[in-house]
Parts: sequence; C-alpha cells; structure tokens
Amino acid sequence: MSRLRMRVLGNCSVSVAAGGLLHISRSCWALLGYLIAHRRRHISRKELSETLWSGHDSDHARQCLCTALWRLKKSVSSGPPLLVFHRSGEVSLNWDGSVWIDSVALELRLQPLLRIRADALTQEDAGRLQRGVRLYEGEYLSEIDGEWASRERQRLRNLYCDGLYHLIEAHAAASNWAAVLDWGRRLNHEEPLREDVHRLLMCAYAHTGNRAKAVAQYRQCEHVLCSELSVEPMNETKELYRQLKESSARSRSTELHDSERAVVQVRRP
Repeated sequence: MSRLRMRVLGNCSVSVAAGGLLHISRSCWALLGYLIAHRRRHISRKELSETLWSGHDSDHARQCLCTALWRLKKSVSSGPPLLVFHRSGEVSLNWDGSVWIDSVALELRLQPLLRIRADALTQEDAGRLQRGVRLYEGEYLSEIDGEWASRERQRLRNLYCDGLYHLIEAHAAASNWAAVLDWGRRLNHEEPLREDVHRLLMCAYAHTGNRAKAVAQYRQCEHVLCSELSVEPMNETKELYRQLKESSARSRSTELHDSERAVVQVRRP
C-alpha cells in the first residue's frame, strides 16, 4: 500500500497511510502540481520559480520557492521524503517513496485500455475502465492559475471524457443499455454538444423501451446545438430520430391492432 496518497482531481489532499491529512498550503499545491504534470523529468529551481511566481521579481520568486520547498519537506515528519533534490540543483517528486496520485493513476489505467477497440474489450477490461474513470472527481488543481495548470487540466479532462466514451461504446457493443444510459448521461452532462453521445443515449432509451425519452433526447440535442452553435443536428442524428419515430409509430399501430383484435374476440358469442 502507498504510504502517501495524493488527490489533485477535485478536492486536493495528501494523506498518510497510517491515518491523517497533511496540511499543504496553496503555494505548495502549485509546486506539487507542476512536478506531477512534468513528472517525466527533473525540474530546475529556476524554471520552478519563474513559472510559479512569474508575477514577482527573480529574487522574490526564489525566496517563495525556497519557502514552499521548506514547507513541503517539513510536511512529512517521518519516512521517505516527498521531494528529491538532485545534485544538479533540480527537483522532482520522490517516486521511489511509495506515493499514489489520482491523476497519475487515471492516466495509467485509461491509456492502455483506450488503445483497445471498444467492441474488443472484455468484461474485465470494462470493469477496469469503469474504475479508472471513477478516479476523476473534478478538475485538476481547479484553484491554481497559470497556463501550465490550464493545459494539464484540459488534458486530463479530455482523457476522462475519452475514457467515458470508450466505456459507453463497450457497454453498447455488449448490449448493456442500462449502463449506456448511466455513463452516457454523465458524459452528456460534461460535453452536451457531442452528437455521438446523444445518439448513443437515443439508442439506449429505445432499446430499454422508452421511445418517448429517445425523442426527448433528440429534442435536447437539437436545442443545445441551435442555442450554442446555431446549427442543426447532423444528418446521421436526424436519420436515427426518423427511424425511432417510425419504429414508435409501427409499435403503436401494432398495439392498437392487437387491442382491437382482443375486443373482437371478447365480443364473440
């Protein structure tokens, strides 16, 4: 088990396996977030100070960095340190110190599964994919400003949405329409302009016997595209809507015909 668990998606926190949360100041979260976002290399103190305290002069920025580094060193009172200071003067997180980070776990879990076609995912794969997308509990360091933070925030959100859509497609391929509705509604909330999600929801409602909701989903798609982009749905979406309406009309006609036959049979002597 990881000794330190760090959450940077949604509510930020660092907890120790033995129990208890560590107090991390705002300036330290920016430093931690930058090291996580650039975890594949060691970062120079100059880059850290100039990026994270760009609004200060160089001397003040270096002082702010030193204070943040000192606070992070003191935040972990025992066990392996949170940071590693290299001889070149560069800094990195201590990846050998048994640390778990939700954003890193999200990436490690989703990326291999996204390389597999959705219809080729096994039930076990779908379960891992589902556990992976559940790690995303909100935006990456939402209270931290800076272009680097915005880029990482958007990258992880895109990864989450890609994982969600892949999961929805996998459930659709397995005809697990209840799961398509569950996860599809989540992605529809995140990205309401995506017609491919609207179409999957329309199909899922139709397959679960709720054609009225399928039609309502099309109307929702039509409305949001018109209000946000001033465009109509794609021909593919319109054609699906037409097919659903025709299917609904045939179903009503069959039900009416069956009920009329039942009445005739009841009236026969």
